[in-house]
Amino acid sequence: MKSDQQRLKEILSSPHRSAEDEQWLQSYLASTDAAELRKQAADIFQEHLQQGTRLPQETSMRMWDKIQQRVDTLETPVLRHYRKYWWLAAAMLVLVVITYPLLRKQQPRPMATSVVKPGSNEAVLTLADGSKVALSDTGSQVIKTGNMAIQQKQGELRYEQQGDEANAFNELTTPRGGVFQVSLPDGSHVWLNAASSLKYPLKFKGTRTVILNGQAYFEIAPNPRQPFIVKVNEMEVQVLGTSFDIMAYNDEQVVNTTLVEGAVKVLQGETSALLHPGQQSTLHPATGNMEVQAANLESVLAWRNGKFELENTDLPAFLRQLARWYDIEITIEAPAKEVAAKKFGGQIGRDMDLQDVLKILDLYGVDCKLENRKLTVLSVHS
Repeated sequence: MKSDQQRLKEILSSPHRSAEDEQWLQSYLASTDAAELRKQAADIFQEHLQQGTRLPQETSMRMWDKIQQRVDTLETPVLRHYRKYWWLAAAMLVLVVITYPLLRKQQPRPMATSVVKPGSNEAVLTLADGSKVALSDTGSQVIKTGNMAIQQKQGELRYEQQGDEANAFNELTTPRGGVFQVSLPDGSHVWLNAASSLKYPLKFKGTRTVILNGQAYFEIAPNPRQPFIVKVNEMEVQVLGTSFDIMAYNDEQVVNTTLVEGAVKVLQGETSALLHPGQQSTLHPATGNMEVQAANLESVLAWRNGKFELENTDLPAFLRQLARWYDIEITIEAPAKEVAAKKFGGQIGRDMDLQDVLKILDLYGVDCKLENRKLTVLSVHS
């Protein structure tokens, strides 16, 4: 015989439901303890996050809208308490897979006055003469600088050739809520994450040196005669031809360099580390200490693949990601100890509206208030 949780999982996962299923579900909601429902919902949600399964959006919304209409006709006090959370389950089905977040506080929370959309392809290119060009993911353009032309198409900037001026630099800057790609004059390709900048010369002479602030993923065009160097504050990453990720935001306490292919050498003062594929160096700028450990490449590269990585991610780190991606201000009123201890698992898409991400946080016991672009973390519980 199936357990109640197994049947709940099957019902919530299916785009089709019988009358018997609906009757069982209504009875189950009315008779099950609130804490147990929250635990079961979290377990089901976590399992589907790990499996990466998803239901078609149209099917999911139609299915859950029908259930919500049914629940709204019920008079049972217990069901009346829970019925306002069916829309939350629907949103999670659309966004990630399925879940059943039924529990929230009796008092309604203030809602955002408008939907906060996810980030997109957006950047500003600062040319050698100081002029600025706004870039987006719509349309294309040719940008003239000196005697060279730069192609911009959707979310990518491409330098077809090197310039003639040895000391001329361009700088690509993404705002909070923006990402962009650039093919450098030497053929190297860079993915720039939100709230980041990359400064580079129009002509590489000798060592190929660029300056990074924020986070970027690099695929370097091989050239043994011209080593490639990425400068991050006082740190340098030296490469010949390789693929790697650097995370060096000012609001993070560490700088992570993760090697995917090839070999890189990370230097900070007298400290250095030679990385092999699959390794990550973690630099603590405050002390100068550096550690090397095995990296979870899927986790590190999640942002480039349009995901938020939640596996073993604590709440403060996730909130910083949200602030950069959705361009919001975050205030934490919950006790610091509880906030620091809260961890998650799995991955979710970065294409969600912020309100839908907050519904997932609510499922994990993180109570938030969103007003315009200001997010307040009110409390955290298990």
